[in-house]
Amino acid sequence: MQMDSDQDIRDMDIFRSDHWKQNAKTISSNASYEKSISQECLISKDIGNHDIKNLNMKKVLFFLNSMYAITFPEHIIIRRLGSRGLNDWIWSTQIQGYITAPAILEYLEMKKSYKPTTYFALTNYALKLVQFFKTQLNLNTQDIHDEQLANKEILIQFVNTSYPDLIEKNFLLAVYSKLLPGEFEIEELQKRSSERMTQPINHPAIQAHINDLLRSGVKEQSIQGKYKFSYSKFLNWLHHNYAEFQQTQPDNIPLSRVTETHLLEFKRHLLKLAANGTCSKHTASDHLYDIRYLFSNLYKMGWLTKDITLDVSGIQYDRYHYRDLPTDSDLQRFFLTIEQYADRPEADRTAFGLMVWLGLRIHEAARIRREDINIENRTISIFGKNEKSVLLPIPEPLLQWLIELLETRPNKDFVFSENPKSFIRELRDRYKLYAFVAGWKYQGGPHLLRHTFISRLSEHQDCPPQLLMYLARHDRPENTVRYIHRSNTQLQHAINRIDYREER
Repeated sequence: MQMDSDQDIRDMDIFRSDHWKQNAKTISSNASYEKSISQECLISKDIGNHDIKNLNMKKVLFFLNSMYAITFPEHIIIRRLGSRGLNDWIWSTQIQGYITAPAILEYLEMKKSYKPTTYFALTNYALKLVQFFKTQLNLNTQDIHDEQLANKEILIQFVNTSYPDLIEKNFLLAVYSKLLPGEFEIEELQKRSSERMTQPINHPAIQAHINDLLRSGVKEQSIQGKYKFSYSKFLNWLHHNYAEFQQTQPDNIPLSRVTETHLLEFKRHLLKLAANGTCSKHTASDHLYDIRYLFSNLYKMGWLTKDITLDVSGIQYDRYHYRDLPTDSDLQRFFLTIEQYADRPEADRTAFGLMVWLGLRIHEAARIRREDINIENRTISIFGKNEKSVLLPIPEPLLQWLIELLETRPNKDFVFSENPKSFIRELRDRYKLYAFVAGWKYQGGPHLLRHTFISRLSEHQDCPPQLLMYLARHDRPENTVRYIHRSNTQLQHAINRIDYREER
């Protein structure tokens, strides 16, 4: 039976959520932690109707449907060029006129059959090579030809600072087999600095710690994607920076010989990485926290006789970071780019649409199954962090996009791909490419779309903070506030509405 648009939204279990019990703190609809203006000053007299009892399905859908002024007029004929057309765009706008060395041009033209995300990454690496030689030789970009590139000393400097992957290695080897025949061996491409060196973790003490994490409920995905990277980074840092550990492979380093001084030096190392832009302060803080917890837990488990973490404080960072967000015209160009250049526009438009219109995280979108969608009731079940399931309404144009996508994948379990992990990797790369083609200058990856969703939804004066938290799928209001960003124009408009007359 189809859901009545006036039916009380409580039927979707929203009102039974713990989000409604958050009464200690509220979210200011005009707050921005970026600006040094009090939240109270930005509250206007007309604060909207926040009576939760007045909510129904129709009103919630109104909030979601009216966040953006994005239209796709029927009279606009989109010429679908697909991935081949996208590679032609990269060639004509990013290569021609910027690279003049015949050896590079010949290789890049030969590789136009690559998938666009790979071709885009390869093009950027080639441009980085030209820029490096330009800086080293103090020349204009147009003056970097084969003759200038045939400088082995500068090339080795570039390789040791650019960390080429396999495709980039093949590019360098193909180009320099012509420019420096017989003088350039693959071993020289394998020189890596200790900053990028990571190895699989098979350390017995760390494995015991990992087993304890698994027993406590930490997901295997988190251990593989987060914790092991921190452990590897730390062990390799010890191995490359201390003479006492250089004769020992990282997996054999006796952790009983690691001292508080080592941890403090590692903390300073992470702070330097954050200061020079190699990683964010948030990431540096996470790495140090992982290592502190490792040693603290090994002490509790009896693997170590002393807790060396007691006097090692964490790395503090501002959890709120202001972001510029895409405008309606930016978003429209983004989705038109998908329609024009995607090989599967119905999949990409829907995946990114879920992030824009419902604020989904990229892994949440990739793991949606057919059984999670109820087209008749226009609802979708989302499994977020900690595998919590939340029922959300489906706004336009997502409803139509989902219908079209499901028709292209009959009898399939997952909505997008039977290999969600692979789809996530591809989607991240395609986001960077579509955003670049659309002319975006915004920092960050696809998670920026979740920031955009929460910020836009918070602009509705009639949207209660509890509903905002529910749709954002946050348990704490301070988490939601970190996603709310106001531009200078919006803040100035709010200031102009303040009534400064003294009360009499």
